Amino acid sequence: MSRARMTPLKTYEVTGELNPDVTGIYEDAGEYEGKRSYELVGNGWFLWYSEDDWWYITPERGTVTGKYWVRLDPAIEGDYNPIGTATGIAAVTEI
Repeated sequence: MSRARMTPLKTYEVTGELNPDVTGIYEDAGEYEGKRSYELVGNGWFLWYSEDDWWYITPERGTVTGKYWVRLDPAIEGDYNPIGTATGIAAVTEI
């Protein structure tokens, strides 16, 4: 009998001169809309994917109002543009 191998969970870092400050380490927060989502350790912001091929950094999964960052790309890593009252380019990299 063989054992299934578990896929290691990934961790990401968000960097940049951002307002609000959402920089830091994002750890696995479960699946959302068919992809893994991640939560900022100790702060409650989320990095998540939407079915419309956008990645988001928002204070709640599924909510895109007020201030947040977006990336139109199926890949999670790269630059995210600010929307609303958010400022600065957020860079996401796997660590």
